[in-house]
Amino acid sequence: MHDFSEQATIDAGVELYGSNWDSPGFLTADQFANHQYGLVTNETDGGFKKRAQERISLRVFASPSLLWRTTVYSTQGRWQLFLTIPPEPGAGEGTGSQTEEEDTRYGFGATSALSWSVPWAEFTMGVEGRNDHADYQNWLTTARMRDSSQTLVSARQLSGAMFFQSDIKFGERVHLLIGGRYDDLGTQSLPEGGTTSSDAKGTFSPKLGASVQVFPLLNLYGNISRGFRQTDGVIADPSLPFIIAWNYETGLKYGNDEVSASIALFRMDVSDEQTFDPVTLQTVSNGASRRQGVDMALEARMSEAVSLRSTFTYTDAKYLHLVTEDGEVLSGARVFNTAKYVGTFGVDLMPPDEIWGIHLNANVVGPYAPFDEPNITLPAYALFQASAEIHVSKFLVEFGVHNLFDQTYAELRAGGFVSPGQSTSAYGTLKYIF
Repeated sequence: MHDFSEQATIDAGVELYGSNWDSPGFLTADQFANHQYGLVTNETDGGFKKRAQERISLRVFASPSLLWRTTVYSTQGRWQLFLTIPPEPGAGEGTGSQTEEEDTRYGFGATSALSWSVPWAEFTMGVEGRNDHADYQNWLTTARMRDSSQTLVSARQLSGAMFFQSDIKFGERVHLLIGGRYDDLGTQSLPEGGTTSSDAKGTFSPKLGASVQVFPLLNLYGNISRGFRQTDGVIADPSLPFIIAWNYETGLKYGNDEVSASIALFRMDVSDEQTFDPVTLQTVSNGASRRQGVDMALEARMSEAVSLRSTFTYTDAKYLHLVTEDGEVLSGARVFNTAKYVGTFGVDLMPPDEIWGIHLNANVVGPYAPFDEPNITLPAYALFQASAEIHVSKFLVEFGVHNLFDQTYAELRAGGFVSPGQSTSAYGTLKYIF
């Protein structure tokens, strides 16, 4: 970070990430139920992931009420996965062959926005653009040696957007939030040995919200917004439609120096729903779903040394319309991999004059239907974690235990296959504070 003057500041950053793994195979549901975790379908399975991002940002305060900021960035990424899915009788999953997937991407973009304020409002407007390139390959392999290709495709996407946001005050107690964004995306796909295809489309995402201070520490709020994301597989078929979601939320927020709490009712209506099976990598599109429920959060400082935090979300998630590739109608069924409820609870013991601290956490996941198994409901489970930290000079040492009571759970389940969750494990972290 560098200050050119009191009005202008530039900062830059680089982020690098890399990981690799061995034998990420899936167990059958029966093997998982029998705790046969040591089975590996193919010892040559595995893969890696690498990612990098570079960024430069400039902020200019033209006046106390006028701010201009611009960010230019670039991204690079590559991941490769070798995975064997054994055939599962009656489930239609797995080829029995090892499959290689390789995805290489790079891109760059920029965003620029101008914000100004007046005594009764704040306004922001801006533009952004991106240019992305991707190359995707899918092969049938034997011990990581390529036998034949299934998908070889390259793609390029140009996108641009304009956005606007405002916070208008009506007196001291009422705020009105009005915003919107228009995105335009053009995608070009070139399969190896095939014909180039392209498509361009745009979408508008409005947002309207309001907040009313009912009492000095209690606010009533409501929001309506529309959002989108791109469909998986657009790299091969640019004509695939956006997945569109309308979001509705209303709730109460309370807060002071000791306690903050909130409760909200929410609903999300999704059109052009897409269901993705992470095992077979197959998708089913053009469905619709509705997710609605209640969300609660609480943070309380019991004393200078003890604080509590908790969240709980109940979700009723059902498909309004969805037909699988096999012709099965799932209208009215639970949305795959969406738990009926999730909750967290934590206790932090941090004496202000001591060099140590203790953290206790619990996560609860309610029943849910796994991917591509509408007639199966997995039971609820809870995970507990504990950790301690010690501050010594400029060093912070933390050590802890995940899954304290060795709870058996599925990290992922789809089509009769299971990736087991992490068993009891210890970890340690050392940080140096500059």
